[in-house]
Amino acid sequence: MENWKSKVILFYIICAFIIAYPFFAIDYFETSTALKLTAKYLLIPIFICLLILVPKFYYKKVKPLDKNKPKTKIKEKSRDILSIFMMLICLTGIFFGIVFSLIITTNKFFGKSETVEIKEPVLEYSPEITRNGRLRHHIKFKNPKTNKNIDLEVYRKYKVGEIFEKEMKYGAWGILYSTN
Repeated sequence: MENWKSKVILFYIICAFIIAYPFFAIDYFETSTALKLTAKYLLIPIFICLLILVPKFYYKKVKPLDKNKPKTKIKEKSRDILSIFMMLICLTGIFFGIVFSLIITTNKFFGKSETVEIKEPVLEYSPEITRNGRLRHHIKFKNPKTNKNIDLEVYRKYKVGEIFEKEMKYGAWGILYSTN
């Protein structure tokens, strides 16, 4: 049983590293395009694969470890359904985060990157305080290539109308990013 627990902990550590990597390695990146790609094309396949695999995993690996069985069949079935549902939701979130991070990472490292000089006025500024009390700054500006609005997390406060000036790149997925 200890070997099984250590494999789960190792799985969580690897997932956390994959999900966190682009947030530490890439200073600026456009999140909305990567989220749309992940949600539109990959969320349903992730969910369907997990819908097939999670019940098999639960009945083969998790349920045999249960030491205190419920007294009635109804309680046992309802607990099984709730456990499978919670595993399905949690794993879908984890794999969604992994795929999102892999899109951001592969955007930078694969294919040719097209450099572009951004000199656009800030259309909207919004500060956000995270759960941990950290202040984050978000701006919106027009993408010079597609004329769509881009929401970008930046490291300082901007005023609406102020020019956001940065040399950035379009990666393999067409997502804007910068490492400096």
